[in-house]
Amino acid sequence: MIEIYTYYDGFEGEPEYIFCLYNSDYIIEKFHVWGGYFGDIIDTIEPDENSWTSLAEYYQLCWDFDNDNWKVPDVKQALHQLKNVDTSKMHFAESHKVLKILIEMFTRAYENNLTIYIEYS
Repeated sequence: MIEIYTYYDGFEGEPEYIFCLYNSDYIIEKFHVWGGYFGDIIDTIEPDENSWTSLAEYYQLCWDFDNDNWKVPDVKQALHQLKNVDTSKMHFAESHKVLKILIEMFTRAYENNLTIYIEYS
């Protein structure tokens, strides 16, 4: 398992999103992201035809994560959202790096039929 903490260090005690890449029942990779960076990215996503979908749906509607985590139901749709983020609307330089890593992770998941869970703490 690979652990990446780079984008949460220094923000301990603040909201954290942990993106977990799974193959069957075991974790292949974890990516820890400060809530501010993830919010910076997700806030650029517009609703699809009058409703939120995929990653933006859970974030924008403030839905609770079941047992503090959420399985991304449609990795392809989430990847599409991430690839179409308007980076000119992001406020933090680090958000660009986080977005690149998320796109790479979601691409691996989609291409290899893997699952992604998002933990929130």
